[in-house]
Amino acid sequence: MLTYNLKKLFKLRGITTPASFLMKNGFGKQAAYRITGNRFSALQPEYLEKLCIALNCTPNDLMEWEPNKNIEKPEVLGLNKLRPVSVGDLRHFANDIPVEKMSEFISQVEELKKKIKNAE
Repeated sequence: MLTYNLKKLFKLRGITTPASFLMKNGFGKQAAYRITGNRFSALQPEYLEKLCIALNCTPNDLMEWEPNKNIEKPEVLGLNKLRPVSVGDLRHFANDIPVEKMSEFISQVEELKKKIKNAE
């Protein structure tokens, strides 16, 4: 079944107040709270576009797919790209890095970001 994974995406982006974030990015108050509370049955294409722009992602990044038990060989389907991936809380990602190593850590993260960006 396809589901929206917006809470996970907000967490990945370090967004602690998703409704405020959405309102700052052009969503009305009611829409922002419906989206963050996962109280919607579908998102209009204009909302999908706004979300993708605000979160720097694609529509595929907004969704996850968990195959039903009656689907044979789900591993061969294109929807597999949307299978859930476990992600930790990135706000505390570097807490155990010694202060004297922090500049090295940051430069390596920046280097990795450049490599990822260039590969796109």
